[in-house]
Amino acid sequence: MRNGDRNAALLQITAGAGSAQFDHLRAQLGALDRRVTTVGVTADERASSTRRELTYLVVVFTVLLFMGTLGAGWLIRRWVTRPIDRLVADVRRVREGDRDAPIRASGPPEIAELGADIDDMRRLLDEHRIDAERAREAIEQNAAVVLALRSQLEPEVGELPDGWEVAAQLRAAEGVAAGDCYDIVPLRGDLGLIVVDIAGHGATEGILALRCKELLRASLAADVAPGEAVSAAAEQLGQMDPEVFLTAFVAVVNTEDGSIRYANAGHPPAFISSDDGDIELEPTGPLVGPFLGSTESRWRSDTARMQPGDNLCAYTDGVIEIRNVDSEFFGVERLRTLIRGSRCDEAPAIVKRCLDEAQLFSDGRMRDDATIVILCRTAFDASPVVRSSSEE
Repeated sequence: MRNGDRNAALLQITAGAGSAQFDHLRAQLGALDRRVTTVGVTADERASSTRRELTYLVVVFTVLLFMGTLGAGWLIRRWVTRPIDRLVADVRRVREGDRDAPIRASGPPEIAELGADIDDMRRLLDEHRIDAERAREAIEQNAAVVLALRSQLEPEVGELPDGWEVAAQLRAAEGVAAGDCYDIVPLRGDLGLIVVDIAGHGATEGILALRCKELLRASLAADVAPGEAVSAAAEQLGQMDPEVFLTAFVAVVNTEDGSIRYANAGHPPAFISSDDGDIELEPTGPLVGPFLGSTESRWRSDTARMQPGDNLCAYTDGVIEIRNVDSEFFGVERLRTLIRGSRCDEAPAIVKRCLDEAQLFSDGRMRDDATIVILCRTAFDASPVVRSSSEE
């Protein structure tokens, strides 16, 4: 029929060959259907078996995973968490004050190494703490020494003879100890005046200044002339460090007639201030320092006189060499202007004002120790009055 031969097709039908072929085809299709059915059943059985096996494997894997998780958690707690907890507990005990408690290094190598490092750090901190405590104790001990040194560098002035008053103040550039010092020494009716300035400032310089002051004080008490007192002090101090030197002003004032014997070892000139003008007490020898050679007769003693109403002002270079922002010196003229014409009862206030003005001139910054001593001879008889000022 597909080839267009209708008659041949009819002949095949009428002869029975086509029916036989259809029967054969039907038989083959039946066999194929049975085979497909058998294969499908077999496949279903295999799929079911596979599902059962997969379910079993999933259950087994889940159980193994759960058991592995429990085991890993137990191992982590035993080998990691517990050592860390012990380490934290040890560190906490140390932090709470038990500084000698050991820090145990256990567990995995990394945690054990961390514990050992923390224990080393604890020991190092303990060493630093002990050093800090010793340093604090040393500071506390030194503080008492420094305060005692300050009181000796700026002594309390005792009662003066009638008609004489003194005001003085020392202002340290750093801390409370200075390289400056002064003293008023009673000398059987006379007064000794000592002002010493050591290069630099601090406790070391203060000790040297105090030593020099005591040497000068002892010489004046032995009725040694000021120039010879400076020579004796220089001899006693001996060869100093090449960078260390000092200046000094030493005077002995006769409280009866106002005559002065003085020596100035490279110190800024003290001056006698009066209504008629100022008299400078110039250096009578070099500063005291290294490479001086023999000190014999190196400093001479000169004389001056204070009239009633005059003021003798001795100071250190820390007052006049203060600079402002324009690098201008405070200078001795400003100091003289502040002191000129002041009365003895004004001396303490004048001393403080001089130092305040100098400090303000430098915008409040002191770069060197500053000392001023004003010795006044009253213009009339007065009761003994002691006037001094100090500032920490």
